[in-house]
Amino acid sequence: MALETCLRSIRLRPSKELPSMSHPAKKVMLAAAAMLMISTLGGPAGAAPVMVARPRAATCSTTQMSHLRALQGQLDRLAVNRQAGQAQYWYIDPGQCKVSIAVLRGAGDEFTRQFVTVAGASPDLTAIAEVDHAVSSWVARVPAPTSTPEGRAATTFHGGSPILSGTAGSVYECTAGFNNYHAGTVTTAGHCGAAAPIWYDAEGTLLGTVSDHRFPGSDWTVITPAPGWTLAGDVADGSGGTIPITGFAQPQQGQSVCGTGATSGMQCGMILATNVTVNYPEGAVMGLAESSQNGNGGDSGGPVYAPATTTSTATGVGLISGGPAGGGSPTFVQPLNF
Repeated sequence: MALETCLRSIRLRPSKELPSMSHPAKKVMLAAAAMLMISTLGGPAGAAPVMVARPRAATCSTTQMSHLRALQGQLDRLAVNRQAGQAQYWYIDPGQCKVSIAVLRGAGDEFTRQFVTVAGASPDLTAIAEVDHAVSSWVARVPAPTSTPEGRAATTFHGGSPILSGTAGSVYECTAGFNNYHAGTVTTAGHCGAAAPIWYDAEGTLLGTVSDHRFPGSDWTVITPAPGWTLAGDVADGSGGTIPITGFAQPQQGQSVCGTGATSGMQCGMILATNVTVNYPEGAVMGLAESSQNGNGGDSGGPVYAPATTTSTATGVGLISGGPAGGGSPTFVQPLNF
């Protein structure tokens, strides 16, 4: 999909109140709940991005923001200690001046109830909603390439290309992020580096070895390429073309972005929130961004970039981390801050 076509496909949809909650913490949740401007996890992976509302301008005072940061820090500590239960993700919404919290629908385990009780103790600071699907990192398990070219030489490598953890049997699939974010290296998601120390391109040629990674806590990996590779300063667009990357920056709320994944190709959306904590099964990851774009297994580590308004270039802003198990929207993004 061409970059311009992908950006034109973004549609805004009106927000809808989420159904009532039914688990034992219902009263606490309802006391804290308000209209929550987040996208519901689990939209069809092939659908247009679901964007329930455009982010609003900040309305919080300095004192209010201090209270919100303290509450988010308290919730983060519960997650780091594996005491967040089925709370899925949370972040400060400056438009509502609340910590927005997404909890798996129907969850009633002890840790979830305790987490919601802590959040609900300050109902003026929280907006709690239920979501239908648990969050998951988007690494995939796929068959290795059916034939590995004997002695195939390394050549030019593009960001956004599929990468595999082996050449035989069932292997992990992720997506390469940006080349040369750190000079002479390739990036991908941290959980990809945690899954395997050596990575290959889609044709089975050795790409390189993991030199550093963080997951959980953060979600990034740095790969040192094998000799012979030329690292192109662009990313694949999922349709056979490439997009030059002219620089790197941090994702900003309200920013239009696109991403490339091995499974989903190019998907576009908007940054809905920053400094999001995501409670993955493997552990909490802090400081992510939330985008309305779609994604799926195999897209992990793929580049997320902000297209330029006047040229067919883009600025890199992050790496695809994960989203709803089974694919869909939203997509969580590791900023380029490592």
